Amino acid sequence: LTGKGIIDVGIDHGLIPIALSNKGYQGSIIASDLRSGPLSTARWNAATAGVEDRIQFLLCDGLEDCPAEKVDTILIAGMGGDTICGILDRTEWLFDDMYRLILQPMRKAEVLRYWLVHNDFRIEREAIVREDGHVYQIFTAVKGKSESFTDAEYLIGSFSMPREGENLRILLEEEIRHLKKRMEGIRHSGREDPFWRHILEELEDIDDRLQIVS
Repeated sequence: LTGKGIIDVGIDHGLIPIALSNKGYQGSIIASDLRSGPLSTARWNAATAGVEDRIQFLLCDGLEDCPAEKVDTILIAGMGGDTICGILDRTEWLFDDMYRLILQPMRKAEVLRYWLVHNDFRIEREAIVREDGHVYQIFTAVKGKSESFTDAEYLIGSFSMPREGENLRILLEEEIRHLKKRMEGIRHSGREDPFWRHILEELEDIDDRLQIVS
């Protein structure tokens, strides 16, 4: 990773800023959190690793106190997609085309993708990773015209974007399982929901295409 600088929003233990420092990243490294506890933990970990002087620690909500002129990369991970949208939406300077977003929503990835597409951000890369039995989606975005997404692709990302097949299949199975459970609850209530049925059919079609490719 190269560039002017990076801010890690919601740092938890500060592992990413520490890793960047250890790997010789030359740009500014800023770590922010709205709670003093995680910030103190991250500062202690950085001091233990001998890199505390390479990292600027900010106690703030989202990006509100981030010096925009010092960064060109925004990392936000470990939050819900709707929470990430709120942080981005409150940061006017972020809409300049010099910034790259690296985002990892814990849930509601579809909400975040929708926000990006409809605020003129282009999702340029996606990845699906597994850790401790969980599947996580990670994507990078920059200002620009995005490709169009189907309703189902807001959930799992563009089918045309290259990603590791096994993890994509696991993500698909997980989303299909959740939707089937949702549809079952809707049926038990005596209602119909053609929108979610349509998305379920889209996901199952993508799953079938994956099976053919593999």
